[in-house]
Amino acid sequence: TEKLKRILTDPKLYIETFLKIADKNGKVVPFKLNPQQDQLVANMEKYNVVLKSRQLGISSLITALSLWTACTKPNTTSLLLSYSIDSANGIFDKLRQIYFDMPDVLKPELINNNKKELKFMNGSKIVVATCGNKDVARGLTLNGIVHISEMAFMKDTIKKQLLAIEQATSSDGIIIVESTANGI
Repeated sequence: TEKLKRILTDPKLYIETFLKIADKNGKVVPFKLNPQQDQLVANMEKYNVVLKSRQLGISSLITALSLWTACTKPNTTSLLLSYSIDSANGIFDKLRQIYFDMPDVLKPELINNNKKELKFMNGSKIVVATCGNKDVARGLTLNGIVHISEMAFMKDTIKKQLLAIEQATSSDGIIIVESTANGI
């Protein structure tokens, strides 16, 4: 139907209609965008930089956007890059929670579900990595969402990695760099 087609092509409608998120108390609730998340989705371009305060849900939103992309656009690759192993594990846990709480009819079947990626039967995959891995974008064509989380806390290697990531990102890919401030 026309309504379903509109929901599938609009990331905000898709997220708010089909996805759920664990709230701060651990209860799984419908994913409703807050004003900051809504503003990012409404104004998203090829390159996006978000300077934010803590706990605005930007990483949660980008995880949901990566799933929307993987589910609605076959053969896409998204990369969620974080500054630490603990942070990357947290992002991957959030990604898995949102995926497993989706309606079954919308979920592409999983081929791979390990500590670094979800890979789907429709050819899409979402890779979660830590900054400092020199091969982070090697061999990938990033035509989905590229998220660089807490960039201000990454080591100097991010400059080289950013160049490799940008070169691996196709014209359809979207890059979102976000961070809380770390000094001046």
